[in-house]
Amino acid sequence: MTSDALIEQYYEFAMEGGETLVPFVERVVAGDYGPPDRPAILYFLDRIEAIILGNIEARFDEGPGLEADPDAVAEDTRRTVDAARTVVLKALPSV
Repeated sequence: MTSDALIEQYYEFAMEGGETLVPFVERVVAGDYGPPDRPAILYFLDRIEAIILGNIEARFDEGPGLEADPDAVAEDTRRTVDAARTVVLKALPSV
């Protein structure tokens, strides 16, 4: 399992109506996508956080006047990614 494979799986999960990042990560650590690899999952989370935050910045730069506060949206994203990291760290403690 690589972070690239996880990103592909996450996008498929999201396209199928997957709720959020946390349920996806719960499925990953449960082995639904193959044997869980703690470093790969944590790297995936780092990468997906950067992608999402970049998308937020681009969206608000392109669409001034959007009602949401970009800082609040970014903070919500960080909280979600942190919750997903917690799932990984609890389910797959370091050896």
